[in-house]
Amino acid sequence: MRRKVLAVAFAAAVFAAPGFAQSSKLNGTWKLNTSKSDFGQFPPPASETDTIEVTNTDFKQHVTSESQRGSQTYTRACAITGQETALTPDNPKAHIGPVLLDKITCGWDGNSLVVTEGAKMQGSELTDKLTFSVSDDGNTMTMTSHISSATINADRKLVYDRTDASAATPSAAGVAQTAGSMAMIHTGGSHPSLSGAYKLDVPKSDFGQMGGPSSGTLAIDDSGSSVKIDSDQQGGPMGDMKSTQTLTTDGQESTSTMMGNPVKSTAQWNGGSLVVNAKTSFQGTDVTIKSTYSLSDDGKTLTVKTHAESSMGPFDSTAVYDKQ
Repeated sequence: MRRKVLAVAFAAAVFAAPGFAQSSKLNGTWKLNTSKSDFGQFPPPASETDTIEVTNTDFKQHVTSESQRGSQTYTRACAITGQETALTPDNPKAHIGPVLLDKITCGWDGNSLVVTEGAKMQGSELTDKLTFSVSDDGNTMTMTSHISSATINADRKLVYDRTDASAATPSAAGVAQTAGSMAMIHTGGSHPSLSGAYKLDVPKSDFGQMGGPSSGTLAIDDSGSSVKIDSDQQGGPMGDMKSTQTLTTDGQESTSTMMGNPVKSTAQWNGGSLVVNAKTSFQGTDVTIKSTYSLSDDGKTLTVKTHAESSMGPFDSTAVYDKQ
């Protein structure tokens, strides 16, 4: 049974490979923009500044606010596992300002981090689902909140402006697609641009004996020195999966998470192909994954060949995508 579970997780890791590096745009210092926010039925603070730290396994939000009730400082912290964690009153993570939490869950939903908190309020359980997301240019963070209990059903939308501008991630999408700018993005034209929207061609793909997704899309933003890949897959060994990968292509190692497990990865151009090497583990079993992205000469077909190794042996798959 354990071997079967590992095999399914192993195959899912292969299919999820285009999206194991979760966004780190949340990292930085953010100032609440009260004029752009919607506090619903709750009184707004006079000011608020948040500092967010996201690592491969943990999320921390340091909050300092001013309101009619005075100053308040607290830290929201949780492990990014997607699993619910029970909290006791003596656990520092249970204390969010005046609220005493009894449980918390943190996990990725695409590029957004979702934190779900539970607390006892007036004899009933109150749940607050917080979703943190960052704009494409990295300068605006939005936190939506849905609060529900036996007596409350309310929503908030808090908008924050980045104050550490240097931490914002530049986007090649903001550069005019002229011949000069493309030459700057792809220095020397040594490899093709992978940028574009792609749809999985299931009949032309080969996912091996474990089977693969029933459908899928890729959206790629290739600036040459970095590549962002948004993957959306339906069906397959582990069901629907959405994820985002952002890599530099200079061979520098980055650390991220995939299915709750830490992943170390590197990416480099090899001629006209992008090669991504990743290392991770599932239930104590080490896994290495090599994914090679190649574009056809006419630019209409993207082929992603994946070779994975573990104690269960090798696993290979070929995913073929048509450019839209």
